Amino acid sequence: MQSPTPIADYYIRRPTLHDLNDCAQLDASYVTQRVWQMNLRVDEADIQVNFHLVQLPRMVTMQVAPAEENLLKCWQRGDCLLVAKQQHQIVGFLHMIPDMQTKTGWIHRQVVGIEWRRRRIGTALLKQAVQWGRGHKLRSLTLTLSTKNHPASIFYLEHGFIFNGFNESFFGDQQIHLQFSRPVR
Repeated sequence: MQSPTPIADYYIRRPTLHDLNDCAQLDASYVTQRVWQMNLRVDEADIQVNFHLVQLPRMVTMQVAPAEENLLKCWQRGDCLLVAKQQHQIVGFLHMIPDMQTKTGWIHRQVVGIEWRRRRIGTALLKQAVQWGRGHKLRSLTLTLSTKNHPASIFYLEHGFIFNGFNESFFGDQQIHLQFSRPVR
């Protein structure tokens, strides 16, 4: 597989109304050969939870359900919505909901189109989200990921996020989701 060529002619900005439909059309699926497996051990005086990386026998393409949130309502509400645009095409977006009580920005969705991945577009979107959070006096950014989404967990760990918990029923899909956070500096 050939490495994608980096592109420099994209830019990050708040989406226009017209951009929102293009954001919803981006394919969020990913390919992985690793997943996080949880081991839980409980006895009278101790609860131990371990997550370890398991190698799958082959590469698997994981489909991601379309976003449940209505991007138009999020846009109207003033959530942090950022798009990466290359010429006249949306190539990625990030949606973050600020919780002003806890001063936390919840990243609900970050997608870069399959053919645009590995070109630092996700990094550029995340950097803009951090700046947005700084400007809105947020203290941290937080997100949850499926244990199957190893590529995203590596991406966020490389960008200063730390694992800070898990939830087995957060999405109602009977999957374990890992939670990651990072300070806004």
